[in-house]
Amino acid sequence: MRVQPLLQINEISNIRRIKTNCSQFLLEANGMPLFKYLPNTHDDFQKIKVRKHNNTTKFGKVFNSVFKEQLYNLRERAVFAIGGVEDIYENENELFYVFPPNGFRYMYSKAVNDSTNCYEPIFESIFNKLGETSGTMIFEDLLRFNYSTEQLSEGISSGAEIILYGIPYYYALRVTTISNYAHLTTNS
Repeated sequence: MRVQPLLQINEISNIRRIKTNCSQFLLEANGMPLFKYLPNTHDDFQKIKVRKHNNTTKFGKVFNSVFKEQLYNLRERAVFAIGGVEDIYENENELFYVFPPNGFRYMYSKAVNDSTNCYEPIFESIFNKLGETSGTMIFEDLLRFNYSTEQLSEGISSGAEIILYGIPYYYALRVTTISNYAHLTTNS
């Protein structure tokens, strides 16, 4: 009998934490959720530390050089989330809502829902046809003029990949544990 009240208190505490620490996101997202596939071994609610990932591809290096003013090694130190999903499960991963803390920064391209799968083949093709110097310059221009850092809700509603950066952590909440996402985004 004690387990149920403790779970409800914990859920209320988590919702309060999201509303307090992620109020900037909740406002800028305009009530729309942001998603990320995470291992199904994660807890239902988790604070996840952003760690630097190793990425040594040519594509990653060019991407980083274009956006070095936003964040050094952006591809390795950012969180990649998505604005729309078709399936709750992906292999051994499960869908989570993502809540970046206040002070977060973001960028997106409406035409891209997975930058690695979308851009890497294009990059390789340009690189192989035009050579390293010319291919890199053309691809850098393609990236530079294709990303936006304004109107987060527009990026989310387009289903774009949202690159969150400048954050030490984010909150993740398993999609299947919440019956009403709007409850998280309202002030009630």
